[in-house]
Amino acid sequence: MRSNNILINVPIVVLSLHAILNLFRGSAHFFLSDGGSILIAGLDIGSGVQKQIIITIFASLGAGQIGGGALQFYVLFYAKKMIAIMLTFTTILAGMGVFILYIFKPLPIIVPGHNNIYIFVILIIASIIAFRNQSMRDYP
Repeated sequence: MRSNNILINVPIVVLSLHAILNLFRGSAHFFLSDGGSILIAGLDIGSGVQKQIIITIFASLGAGQIGGGALQFYVLFYAKKMIAIMLTFTTILAGMGVFILYIFKPLPIIVPGHNNIYIFVILIIASIIAFRNQSMRDYP
């Protein structure tokens, strides 16, 4: 019985940590002068127009991450019944990112985003637990 009580909190903890991660990463992409492309990832983004295009793309990505983190916190505080759906959506986005970084359009160097493979696995597990918890509530 105790393991069930622990499993109830796993989705909440994982979604909370991912929301914090989204706000942190999004802030770096949005507020850093290079969007984190040089300072954090060590990418050679060229100069002139090419550099500005990449910085703008990173800032747009950051804005989306900040919005995603805010939405995750909203679900955690005001719409707890949507945690399973939010985790599933977050898992799909993380999976798409992993697919892009490793298969579809891999970068020639390792960047911090490559760690998303581990986050993706944790999100899959948390999503499964969240749906399990939700189905357990439906039946006495």
